Formats: sequence, structure tokens, C-alpha cells
Amino acid sequence: MSGLHIGQAADAVGVSPSALRRWEREGLVRPQRSESGYRLYSPDDVARLRAVRRMRRVELVNGPGVRRLLARAGGSASRIDGARLRHLRESHGLALRDAADRCGVSASHLSAIERGSANPSVAALQRITRAYDTTLVELVSPHASGRVVRRDERSVTTLGEGVRIEQLALRPGQLEPQLFVLEPGATSDGAYAHDGEEFLYVLAGTVTVWIGVDECHDLRVGDALTFPSTLPHRWRNTAGEETRLLWINTPPTF
Repeated sequence: MSGLHIGQAADAVGVSPSALRRWEREGLVRPQRSESGYRLYSPDDVARLRAVRRMRRVELVNGPGVRRLLARAGGSASRIDGARLRHLRESHGLALRDAADRCGVSASHLSAIERGSANPSVAALQRITRAYDTTLVELVSPHASGRVVRRDERSVTTLGEGVRIEQLALRPGQLEPQLFVLEPGATSDGAYAHDGEEFLYVLAGTVTVWIGVDECHDLRVGDALTFPSTLPHRWRNTAGEETRLLWINTPPTF
């Protein structure tokens, strides 16, 4: 049985071991136990604990509120619906290899995404949605409508390694607002470009954004950045902690 011991998990989350014990008593996490009785935290446990830390320290949600939010989210964010991506590909009359060439990924990787055994990176998904003439919000909540998005009712999607995207509009009009939550080291995994213009604002942590050939911007809390989406751009969380970004595209193209 493998996993992180409580000290290692506490370091990964950025809290004390006593906080993890308290959250366990509150029913917010249930780590497995080794044969010797030591707590063992899985990657899913660590992701859940980071969500708890964010809710408690950043969003100031109390214990019952955290349990309610975790229950509504199923304890974790959803992944891209591979079956829906396959349906979109087929509706465009694209064979797997043709679609892969258009999206800039290997046919085997696109097939794995459609089967649900692989999760696309942000860069790969942007190229896929562009090839299929759709957006992320159309993939995750195609029938949603309304003006207000409550904090505990956001559609949440995980992409690549350590990237979570929360939808801040049910039906984007001219704007597509999203909350990006990046774990340490999380990256777009390559550059991507599309029509429109982008705005991002750093709520927590730091992020490095590369634009075009020779632009590089290190952004910290309170910094904002705008740029044409037509320029190839990529990014990485360069902080040793979680980074949170308000990210807006216009028109909706991701």
C-alpha cells in the first residue's frame, strides 16, 4: 500500500499535520491506513486537501460548508467527457487520424482521451475545441442557462496535471470568464493560439506567461495581463503554492 505519510501530505498541501488530523475528525478526508496504522494519503486525498485549504483560508468557508461543497462536487472535479469528444469528431466527419493531425496530437493520444484513459492538457484541449468548433463550456455544460453562477454550483473540470478550470458563466456571450486554479508546476503543456483577446488577473500565487517569440511576463498577486489570442502563448505556475487566475477570453474560444 503506497501513499504519503501525514508529514509529507501536510508539506504538499502547505498546512500542519495537526490541521490534517483536525480535518479528518471533521470528516473532510479519510486517508487509508498502513498495516502499522500510519495514515497514507493518495494523490486524490492531497487534491481534496488542497481544495479544503483553499475553501477554509481563501474563501473563508466553515466546516459544514466545506463538506457541502465537496459533496456537490463529488469530492473532485470532473474530467472531459471523451464520448462527447468522439461524437463531435464523428459529427464533423473526421477520422481519428485526420482529427489528430488537425488538433496537433497523436492519434493514440486522441483515442485515449476519447476512451477516458487520458486527460488532455490545456493546449491540447484548446486545439481540439477549435477543430470541433466548440468551447469548453459547451463540453461540460451544454444545456446550462441563467445569469448567476453560485460559488458552490460552478462547473469544474480538471485538465492535464494539476490544472482546474471553474466556469464563471453558464452561457458565455461576448465574454468567457473562467477561474484557473493551478497546482505548483502546472503548465499549459505547450503553446496555443486562437481568435480573440485575453485578460488574466492573478488572485493568488505567481504565473509566468510566454507570448509570441520573445515576450515573457512574471505575474504576481494583483498583476493583470492582456494580449491578442492570435499570438502563440503558454504558461506555467512558478510558485511553490497554488496559483489562482481570473481568465477571460473574448469572444468565447476556449
